[in-house]
Amino acid sequence: MNEILAIIFLCFGLIILFKKIVLSVMQPILESSNIKLLGFLALVIGGFLLYIVDFSWSDRMWKNTLFVFGLVSILRGFIAIFFENVIHKFANILFNNYYKFIIPLSLLFFSLALLMVSRDYMGPLNDIDECRSDESISVYCGFKNPEDMALLPDNKFFIMSEFGGIKPYQERDGKGSFALLRISDGARILPKIKFGENIWGDPSCKRNPADVFGPHGIDLVKRDDGLMQLGVVNHFPFESVEFFELTQNDDDWSMIWRGCVVAPEENYFNDLSIRRDGSFYVTHMYERDITVNEWLSAALFKYSTGYVLKWDNNNFNKVVGSDGGQPNGIGLDEDSELLYVNYNLSDELKVINLLNGSSVGRYSINSPDNMIILDNSIWLTSLDHETIDSMGCDLEISVNCSLPFSIHEIDVVSLKKKNIYSFQETVFGFPTTAYPLNNKIYIGSFHSDRIAFFQTD
Repeated sequence: MNEILAIIFLCFGLIILFKKIVLSVMQPILESSNIKLLGFLALVIGGFLLYIVDFSWSDRMWKNTLFVFGLVSILRGFIAIFFENVIHKFANILFNNYYKFIIPLSLLFFSLALLMVSRDYMGPLNDIDECRSDESISVYCGFKNPEDMALLPDNKFFIMSEFGGIKPYQERDGKGSFALLRISDGARILPKIKFGENIWGDPSCKRNPADVFGPHGIDLVKRDDGLMQLGVVNHFPFESVEFFELTQNDDDWSMIWRGCVVAPEENYFNDLSIRRDGSFYVTHMYERDITVNEWLSAALFKYSTGYVLKWDNNNFNKVVGSDGGQPNGIGLDEDSELLYVNYNLSDELKVINLLNGSSVGRYSINSPDNMIILDNSIWLTSLDHETIDSMGCDLEISVNCSLPFSIHEIDVVSLKKKNIYSFQETVFGFPTTAYPLNNKIYIGSFHSDRIAFFQTD
């Protein structure tokens, strides 16, 4: 609704600057005997707007805006019905001083349009620094920014990337780590990392075993040779994609480093999806030196900032038709040659036919991040607020933020909604991934000290 109102306000702000068009519409109305009829119409419109917002104030910007416009429309209706002479007097003043009134009014509409795309949630933000569950969401404590996750083959553990940060949210890419979530009791376990030969990456890519990692998006696939390959977008100490072979000894999982691929200098990666032969697709978000102001501009005006690349075990090549606003989470249907891409700043999921680069489906959703494709469904997270709303959370002091969010389950073929689970003023926020398992949905976050989950039955 915010976007619709923004378009309406923008159009009004532009149209009223054209005096001849406005006068050609207003003069026939004022010269007719339909002023009272227009007054009754204004009452109906005002009542309808108040009905949409339940005749009350709300914590949503669009509802507050419609509430105010509803009251204004009702007031205009009463003036037109009972004080028709006032309408004519004001019209004469307006016609004689048109731009003195219209330029400020036009600027007001432009400002409202900008406000609609920059603000949404106006409600309270709870203090959720204490890690504890509430009636709607349960939490496991002791994690650090569990940004992305994958279920291990034994269905007993999730492996996750503990995000260290990226620009422009932080001044520099930060150090992160890997963690296992033991599903039976929520325990955080550090996986053992061993270093083997570089057999899956670019032979020129070297890594010092003493270096730590800065993991971001991850993907886990069973390769054609039967081995379990974990791919990781990595930001520290350099921009790369890292590969690990996952091995199990009873309930003990290990990560064996099997190579890396250095990102091209012009690219800044987010998430990846691996084919069974070891090649992969990876999302390029935006330029590495992007500023906060440039990012905010892209967030407000939804223009393209990045694209998807394919690495074919030798070179990177751009995927045709993949441009968009901050490509983020990515999923692959290898059998159908379909690529699913979340565009965080463009507020959509797009399905790309890899055979010809055409777009074969879209789903509108606010700020989608990672995705999980499972059992004919796609699971997505939505930030149900706008960019400036997050300024209410001092993330330099508080690790967590209670801004509203929702989890979407959509059909993998039709992209129709199956379920939406919405949360507000709860003990979790800034979700990035949602993974369904045993009637529970597990949720990760890019800025949190906990993992969340809720029951679906």
